[in-house]
Amino acid sequence: MADMPMQQPPGRIVLPPHRVRASRPFSVRAREWVRRNLFPSRNGTILTVIAVGFLGALLAGVIWFVFIDANWRVITENRWLLFAGGYPREEAWRLWMGMGFTFMLIGLTYGTWSSFGRRDHIFVGLISAFVVFLMAHGGASIWSSLWFLLAVGVMYLSYAVTVRMPRELGPIRTLQQRVVGGLLILALPIALMILLSGDASARQLDGFVLNLVLAPVGIVGGLAMAIPLAIGRASRMKTISWTCTAYIEIVRGAPLLGWLFVALFILDDVIGGSLIVRAMVVMAVFTGAYMAESIRGALQALPRGQYEAAHAVGLSRLQALRLIILPQALRISIPPIVGQAIAIWKDTTLVTVILPLRELKGNADSAIAQFEFTPDRIEAYVFVAVVFWAVAFMMSRISQRVERTLGVGER
Repeated sequence: MADMPMQQPPGRIVLPPHRVRASRPFSVRAREWVRRNLFPSRNGTILTVIAVGFLGALLAGVIWFVFIDANWRVITENRWLLFAGGYPREEAWRLWMGMGFTFMLIGLTYGTWSSFGRRDHIFVGLISAFVVFLMAHGGASIWSSLWFLLAVGVMYLSYAVTVRMPRELGPIRTLQQRVVGGLLILALPIALMILLSGDASARQLDGFVLNLVLAPVGIVGGLAMAIPLAIGRASRMKTISWTCTAYIEIVRGAPLLGWLFVALFILDDVIGGSLIVRAMVVMAVFTGAYMAESIRGALQALPRGQYEAAHAVGLSRLQALRLIILPQALRISIPPIVGQAIAIWKDTTLVTVILPLRELKGNADSAIAQFEFTPDRIEAYVFVAVVFWAVAFMMSRISQRVERTLGVGER
């Protein structure tokens, strides 16, 4: 007689393996994780001990430098120089309004298309504590810390409002996405209008504010140029393809420093305008050439069947490109586009090398040029590095969250 399958006793629930593991006490799971990941074998144990020793020594050195050896007066006594430079102090409220608007957009975007994770809350908490410590240290006005905490509160409030709205497709969800998407599209013009209205002008943008203006203009303007350039280079019309190819290769063939020389000496006679505007144009042109190649690679990576399917259902070439091809290509090219965005964010420091503009790095040089702070150049450059890393890390985290939401690399 054939063996009959064993029947489970009535009322007994059989959990899958991962649920069984998760149901065990945390202490048991923690010990297993440590044994499996840190001490799997003799060689693994040796490597773990070496790594822990190295990281411990590095952490001890960092703590000693930050809390004992470093003289942070070079930062605390030059706050305004590093943050806004020559921007009128009586117009400082515009900077806080712009920061509050930016933080509100971050909260709206996260609440609409994603959600804050535990690591995001930890990151926001650490950065907020660092900024408040910097602003409140050294006899600064308490109002600056209060304005910053208010901006963080606006971010969490806007996030709390949008994250509780219906997630299923419907009129409310569609309206929410369109409103938030429209605000994102208009974010840069609105922020510039807030900063440059009144007695402030573009030539007074200085310090960290200048970095925060140049990078978004370069990224958004570059992406706006990259899409038609990529489509044009992949076009079957040779005139358009050759023109776009020549543009991309010429721009990519010279470093950004060279194009900043063009902004300084040549664009003044071509387009005129403020030097900051010419720097924005150059950074958008430079970024667009690199992003165009990323998008073109994504277009070539799409299966030919996507084009054939669009043709089979009766879509025109323009409709197929707008509804099927381009959305998939942009989804695939998110990682390289974000990588180029982070690169152009760091490259905003180059404007001080060529142009008579002073961004965060340039104003840090001005701070340590003061006689009493000449020995404190390491502190100034460490501060600049931490600020740039924090913004780049935030861009990377947002990119990873978007990739997970869109399933990039999964399907």
